[in-house]
Order: sequence, then C-alpha cells, then structure tokens
Amino acid sequence: MNARKAEDFASAAMVRALLQGMANLGLRLPEVAEKLTQATVPLDLKRAVVQAAVEQAGFAVLPLLGRGLHDLAMEPTHLALTAGRSATSMLVRWQRLERYIHSEHRIQWLLLTPTSAKVSHTHKDKGPAPLAVEDLVVCGVLCALLEANGLYSVRATVADIELYPNPDSNQVLQCVQQGQTDTWLLTWQGIQDKRDNLDLTVSWAQVAPSTWSRFAFAVGDHVARCFPELVSVDVAASALEMSRRTFQRTLAAENLSYQKIQYEVRFRLAGCYLLESDIPIAEIGFVCAYSDQAHLTRDFNRRVGVTPARYRDLFSAA
Repeated sequence: MNARKAEDFASAAMVRALLQGMANLGLRLPEVAEKLTQATVPLDLKRAVVQAAVEQAGFAVLPLLGRGLHDLAMEPTHLALTAGRSATSMLVRWQRLERYIHSEHRIQWLLLTPTSAKVSHTHKDKGPAPLAVEDLVVCGVLCALLEANGLYSVRATVADIELYPNPDSNQVLQCVQQGQTDTWLLTWQGIQDKRDNLDLTVSWAQVAPSTWSRFAFAVGDHVARCFPELVSVDVAASALEMSRRTFQRTLAAENLSYQKIQYEVRFRLAGCYLLESDIPIAEIGFVCAYSDQAHLTRDFNRRVGVTPARYRDLFSAA
C-alpha cells in the first residue's frame, strides 16, 4: 500500500465497526484493539485491518464489513450518524465526520434523489486517490448507515456490478482490476421504522439553563437533537412551526439569539459527556458539533480556564 503523510487519520469508530464486521463473518482479527482508545487512528492502522480481511476472504468481503455498525448502535458516533433518520442527513453527517478528523478522503454526491444517490470517493485536494480497498469499505459503511437510519432494500452498484448486499467475488475483483471502485450508485426504499429519532441528548434536560423559558429550552433541545449538524435558523424555526422573523424576535425578547443557543448547547453537552462518560475527548467534540478537537479545547479554555482533559480530571466523579 502506498505510503501517506503521518497526519492522515481514520475514524476509530469506523475501525471498530470493521473489526466487528470481521468478527461477525468469522474472520481472524488483527491485534489492534489497544490502539482504538482515541477518536482517530493512523490511516495505516485502518489499512492493516482491511488488508487482514482481504487476505482471508478477498475483495468482495470489504463492503460487508460495515455491517458491524449494527452491533455498535449505542456508540456516540453511531448515534450521531443515525439521529437524522434520512439518507441526506446521514451523508451530511458523514461529510462532517470526514472534516472533523481531517481525513484526506471525502465523499461527494453527484446526484441525490429520495431513493438514490450517486456518490464519489476522492482526495479532498486532488491528491492521490483512495485505494480500491478503501473505496469498497466506505461504500459498505455508508450502506450499513443507510440501514441504520431506517431505510431498507439498500443496494450499492458500480458499473452495473453489485457491491452490496450480495457481492460476487469475481465481479468485485474485476472492478478492482479495472479501477472502477470510486463511484457508486446507492439505492434504497423508504423509512422502514417510523420511530422517533434516536436520542443522543439524554443529558440535555439535566444541563439546560434553569433561567431559560420553555421556548428557549425547546430551541436548545432541537439544536441538540440535530448534532453533529449545526442546522440553520430557518430549519430550526420551521421545526418549531414559526417564521424566521417571529422565531428570532421571540429569542431576542429573552436576550438570546439562535447562535448563542447553539454555543450554549454545544458547551453544556460536551461538559456533561466529559464528566459522565469515558468517551474519548475528540469523539465528544464531533458528537457535540465542534469543528475539531482544537475548537473544543479553545472553548473550554475560554469559558472554564482549563482544557477538556483537565476539566475531566478535576471534576469527573469517576
């Protein structure tokens, strides 16, 4: 595999899902579990996991590894990627995760309809393209996430060859040999499960400012439930069945703004996760809609006077 810069990273949550997928398929796991304690891992570590799967079961197994996500449904990152309960929301959240971990590889959709998406997997700066094995893995993970968001009959094809859910070993090998693995057609059918959104914000009621009105609390609750997306004021106003102008004037009457509520919700939930869980700090930053871990650190230094790690050390009950 080609050498990459030392700062190239992959999501540790994604690697955990791949390992779980390997376990579900009865494959031998590489010994990397002790290296998955942070939100990100070196790209080479993810590639070692993928290579171990290929050596045991061939290229066609790679799109199936993402199914390991279904056994990790209560992990914070998994919840963040499935809380929107729609294909569009999931793709947007995945792009945010790519930016958050400063991944060199990004997805973009070339076409998006209510039941399909044409998605490409490229280098963010027109640098070296992702490897074929990485294309296949990401394709499978996105398919599994579509399923986790309540969609069904999820299917992925490339050049009329099926990658998910029933890949043929010879056909997938042909795709790899011909360099046709980087653009996929994902299709699905509508919401299978009409459950309310998975609740990522069980702690919001515990940390919301006691001086906020019921309306301000409701706005904050909507903000929290949309994390890690920072939805626009227009989207929030529509969700509460108000015009943008009425929405903003109602907040202004309480000396609040929508931006201030976003900042407060993000900070308070991050503090709760720091004190009440052992979630890696960088992962908390993603779940709570910070742009990266440095952003989380700056916010805590400014508002508390200590870093998130020091805050956890000083005040955690654990």
